[in-house]
Amino acid sequence: MKNPLILLPKSNLENLRSGFAHGSLKYEVTPGALLQSGVPAGQEYAVSEFLNERSWGSDVVAAVIDTILDTRDESLNVSLTQSLVVTGPEVPQKQILKTGSRFLQVVDHAKRELMVATFALYQGDKILEPIYQAMLRNEDLDVVLILNVQRGYGDTTQASQLVDKCRHDFLSKHWKWDLKPRVYYFPGSLELSYKLRGVMHAKFLIADEERAFVTSANFTEAAQQKNIEVGVELANSIEPKALSRYFKELIESGCLEKLL
Repeated sequence: MKNPLILLPKSNLENLRSGFAHGSLKYEVTPGALLQSGVPAGQEYAVSEFLNERSWGSDVVAAVIDTILDTRDESLNVSLTQSLVVTGPEVPQKQILKTGSRFLQVVDHAKRELMVATFALYQGDKILEPIYQAMLRNEDLDVVLILNVQRGYGDTTQASQLVDKCRHDFLSKHWKWDLKPRVYYFPGSLELSYKLRGVMHAKFLIADEERAFVTSANFTEAAQQKNIEVGVELANSIEPKALSRYFKELIESGCLEKLL
């Protein structure tokens, strides 16, 4: 017989637990007593039969109800902490919030700090303007951008020149405003040897170490609106803080160097 307790609403379960822990159900389990202690009308006989077949003590029943309530709370937390974010062609299914919309929501959430990382940046003056506007609204907002400085295949240009060019391009094409964020890059992307060279390929936003949006989408109009991209937002969990602290340690240790 399936446990009928798992079908009861939370408020009914809480009342029922109180009945087993402190009320009349400590001494006798009958349909009438169950009805008076919170079991919805029409379900008291099924609950009574289920419990009497097992001859559980009142403390065991209370523990079973606690387990059901805890499981529900944990399931709710998971649904709140993980949100799928998709950009792509429309299909006949429930609407999923697209990448560009979630980008704006996470930026708006930031009240203390905003950390942003991207591999590719195109038309940054459009893509990054919401971040600039957030800085204007909140002068205490600490914004960190982490970018990739690219060395093309076979390019032997000095690393310092590539960094200077990236800085110039960033200020002339992507961030033309007076108020500036802190900007960092991964020097490993400038190694001359392709065997040693890596790239800063992460794409994410983190607001106040509370909300982290990790995505396949670069900071380009196509990625935000037209490409097929998949990401996930994590909130009310340890992941946003853990991801933020990891990149802060990379900055503090010099693994990421300052561009601006």
